[in-house]
Amino acid sequence: MGGDTQAGAENASEERPQNNPLSRKINKILETRLENDKDTLDALKELSTFFTENTLRSRRNLRGEIEKRSVGISEEFVTALREVKEAVDGIYTEVSSMNEVCVDMKRRLQATKSETRHLIHQTNSLQNQSQKLRMQEEVALAFVKTFQLTPEEVLIIKGSSREAPITQEFFTVLDKTQKIRNNTKFLLQTGHQKTALDVMEQMNVCREAGLERLYRWCQSQCRSPDPSPLLTQALAALQERPVLFNLVVEEWVVVRRGWLVRGFLDALTIGGPGGAPRPIELQAHDPLRYVGDMLAWVHQALPSEREAAQTLFAKCSNIDVAEQTRSTVASISESVCRPLKTRIEQMIIVSCVVDPLVNAVNESAAGLGTVESAVYLLNCFHQLHSTLSLLHTTGDKLEMIQGQIDAQLDTLAQEQISGVCHSVGVAGMYPFISHPPPTPLSQNPACQPLAIQSFMTKLDGYLSAPDHLMLPHTRLLLSSSFRRTLHQRTAEALSSIYVKLHSLVHNPMNGYTDPSALLPRDPETVKNLLS
Repeated sequence: MGGDTQAGAENASEERPQNNPLSRKINKILETRLENDKDTLDALKELSTFFTENTLRSRRNLRGEIEKRSVGISEEFVTALREVKEAVDGIYTEVSSMNEVCVDMKRRLQATKSETRHLIHQTNSLQNQSQKLRMQEEVALAFVKTFQLTPEEVLIIKGSSREAPITQEFFTVLDKTQKIRNNTKFLLQTGHQKTALDVMEQMNVCREAGLERLYRWCQSQCRSPDPSPLLTQALAALQERPVLFNLVVEEWVVVRRGWLVRGFLDALTIGGPGGAPRPIELQAHDPLRYVGDMLAWVHQALPSEREAAQTLFAKCSNIDVAEQTRSTVASISESVCRPLKTRIEQMIIVSCVVDPLVNAVNESAAGLGTVESAVYLLNCFHQLHSTLSLLHTTGDKLEMIQGQIDAQLDTLAQEQISGVCHSVGVAGMYPFISHPPPTPLSQNPACQPLAIQSFMTKLDGYLSAPDHLMLPHTRLLLSSSFRRTLHQRTAEALSSIYVKLHSLVHNPMNGYTDPSALLPRDPETVKNLLS
């Protein structure tokens, strides 16, 4: 095909001039480089699909074939375009439907918007009110926090019970009540008088309850030997109530006075733990040492009381702590003034009175008989002993007077026993009973059966009425214990004589024919009757 074209071109070039337009086109085609023309290559490639034979017939029908294929392609395009148009029409229909729906929805939304405009306005109003209430709530919470106590704090300051202990949290809440009372001044300045007065009243009630509870707790702590360290802070808090403050101080003084005087008396009579140091009153015989030991004890005890008082008032700011401490220690020390003064005075009223008085009593009894003198001296010494026994520093004098009493009792008892023995008829027998002779006792005139029978008869009378044979002067004794002592000693003497006599009478060697008839009572019976 390329050769025929080239030959035809050469013939044409020979017949027509070189500037023929067809010639130029052909030359242009010939000069075209097909490998660089992509459209031409694509067209030729498509042509090769149906132009399979390069014949004259094929060449003549090429144009018609191309147009036929062009028509087929156009028909296929139209068919495809129809489908696209139908799809587009369907989309248009759906879009139109959607448009109608949207228009309807817009219309309904407009209607709904107009209907809900009031609701939106009300919602906005409620939101504004909610924000306002939230702000009011915050203000209220801040107010409560600043001007009110929480339920837990009220429970702390009032206490769950009367026995509830005081803790550090109590003082924290008590300080908060004072701070709230101070803050109410700002409420008064801002025009909230009613609120300020209500808050002030509430705080006063809580504070009064707290101070009353604190007062009771302070009193109990004052009585404790180991008070709480919070007692100092509690007393400082009670300063605004002078009455309660003074009552607590008085309670402290009363309790410490009792402890101080008790310790002083224990040091006088008992001594220290385990007996060391020894009781001070053991030195009562030495006045100088006795008084010196008492003053030394007081000198050692008062510094601890001063230190305790200084600790008690350490946090008090509304008083003169030094003066309060001095007056408190002075009040406490007064408790030992009376016993100390009494004992010092006793060491001076006793030495100067007792000895001269005893000498005067002995001299005044010198002109009396034995029995009268004994009764007189016993009464005098009894009175003196009773008086001195009330004192705590007269131990040696009491021993001396007791010795005098015992001596006079011995004298009076001997006289009483001698008188009773003569009265019952045993005085004549007594020497032979005490020292039996070598001969039979029944042969002794003083111990014959008739004398023994007479003794037994008189003894029965004495047993029935022993007071009838007592010395008349013994009834003048002021002390009943003296009379009981005399009666007991007399009974013991008679019982001893009867035991010896009973033994001798029942001894066959003494020659008594019927001992049971002479002494029908056994010694134990007589002893019981005499006692």
